[in-house]
Amino acid sequence: MIPVPQTVLESLANAFDIKIGNLNRFGGGQESSDGIVYAFPYKNTRRLLKVMAIPIEEQRKGLLCLQERLNFVRFLGEKGAHIVFPQFSPKGNLYETFVHAEFVWVGYVMELASGRTKPEKAWDPEFFRNWGQTIGMLHRLAQEYPTWRALIDPETGKDLLTWLEEWESFFHWIRDEEVKQKWVEIKQELESLPITRESFGFIHNDPHIWNLLVDGNRITLLDFDVANHHWFINDIAIACQNILIFISGGMNGPLYDREKLLQFLDFFMEGYRRENELPAEWLERLDLFVSYRRILLFTVMNDWVSSNPKLHDSWKKMILTQPVLVGKDPGSGTR
Repeated sequence: MIPVPQTVLESLANAFDIKIGNLNRFGGGQESSDGIVYAFPYKNTRRLLKVMAIPIEEQRKGLLCLQERLNFVRFLGEKGAHIVFPQFSPKGNLYETFVHAEFVWVGYVMELASGRTKPEKAWDPEFFRNWGQTIGMLHRLAQEYPTWRALIDPETGKDLLTWLEEWESFFHWIRDEEVKQKWVEIKQELESLPITRESFGFIHNDPHIWNLLVDGNRITLLDFDVANHHWFINDIAIACQNILIFISGGMNGPLYDREKLLQFLDFFMEGYRRENELPAEWLERLDLFVSYRRILLFTVMNDWVSSNPKLHDSWKKMILTQPVLVGKDPGSGTR
């Protein structure tokens, strides 16, 4: 993540009528982060300012996509979803910009939700049900949102915010040729899948355990900065991430407790079905979307993974072999 210059921070703070001295670093800034978040006092609570950098040559597309993502989050919040609500600036904008050097710096303000993140190894069936219900509600509401296949660029007519764009960006990012070939094979499988309103739409695209705040039975979903038009099952595969890494295996190393993974899915889908019905055949495709996520994470965290040769080799082996993890619908009684 590129450090935020002081002049940039001062300009964006001023655009939202925030005193620069009231900003405190809150989070972000890691290798896998897309921005840096600052907290500041607001009335009797606090709000957050997120700052990101967009290369000037990507300015138009980047701002179109950001606006659509913020519009989507506002839509979800207005429909009752538990999300971190984006706030308008004094000028009535959902984001403000400042050009510095070769970047357009973007800032937007959000509510600060109550709650804490769950420990990644926590085993809490009711939390898993509530998590599933949160994602089920998101997918139900996504079926009401105007754009569901892609955001159309009003000038060029080009499709934006699509799974194919995401795939292409990672294709150029992947350094390992064997991994890149597997990425190509996954694309071929994805291209054969049906795209219907009941199984595809604007999704969060990163609803892992660290993007949830838990306050009793209430879960607030954070960080829509990679929201995309994708298959709903992809959000479910991503929700499995911490189980696959910390509890059952199956992401960066061999699966060693399949029953725990299946139990998690049973609990998660029980909650999901309180809000939305996903055709059962999509859960039979879950392994494909875990394979997609496995390569995506391997690429995003490549510097860290490469610093640990044992982890690198284990993770790469999982990518190349694509072992069966779930198979049939865990909710159907078929294992």
